Amino acid sequence: MHTIVHQLQNARAALAPVAGANAALEARLLAAHAWGMSHEALLLYGEHTRDGSALDALVARRVEAEPVAQILGKKDFWKHAFYVSRDVLTPRADSETMIETLLRLRPERAASLRMLDLGTGSGCLILSALHEYTNATGLGLDASVAALGIAAKNAAALHLTARVELRASDWCSAATKCFDVVLSNPPYIPTTDIAGLDADVRQYEPHAALDGGADGLECYRIILQQLPPHLNEGALVLFEVGESQADDVAALGAAQGLELKEIVKDLAGISRVVALEYNR
Repeated sequence: MHTIVHQLQNARAALAPVAGANAALEARLLAAHAWGMSHEALLLYGEHTRDGSALDALVARRVEAEPVAQILGKKDFWKHAFYVSRDVLTPRADSETMIETLLRLRPERAASLRMLDLGTGSGCLILSALHEYTNATGLGLDASVAALGIAAKNAAALHLTARVELRASDWCSAATKCFDVVLSNPPYIPTTDIAGLDADVRQYEPHAALDGGADGLECYRIILQQLPPHLNEGALVLFEVGESQADDVAALGAAQGLELKEIVKDLAGISRVVALEYNR
């Protein structure tokens, strides 16, 4: 057996080719998971020895490009850790721009809003929104039954099962009511670009959650054609978009009678959220 410090150094070196600048962080994450220790404990007991077999097994998985989030089974998003699997898109920090925009444009946290999440996946968007709006209720729709199982697990963990309904649906087809807020992070990668994605995305995340058709905009077209009958007056519609897609999505919304409120950039300065409003 070797000390924790020594094993962390070895793990970092092994992870460097796949993790790059994040190798040290990933080594700590995997070690904490392997040994059931906090990050603080790794530092405090760095000179203690541990059996390295569990850590070695996790590092081997990561070296094969399996995402850390899937190895750990969870990913932090907004204020909570969400269960993830190969059946859902791993939540990303860029998507937190959606929640920030919602809170800014609809600041009344006690409002009795009805929310719709199209392509809910892990449920990270709708559940984070419901956590902030304590009187709101939500509906999460997804074509994948397996994804809905992960979303239900997250809803239970966050004690939100009573305020969210989850249904299998091809976009809006299972929506039977009208909504005040719509959130959606649909697939927006052009089909021909998927082969060039990083291996941890291309090999381990569901292609159905990535493939946005020939130009990356096909899902937006379908959603915006179906959505207006399900919107209350003044409804706010927030879309996450890929780089250079914001203006096109805004134009698709305008064609269906939705007014562009703003386009919001993420922390990297990329136009990430298109905010639309529906007024009959």
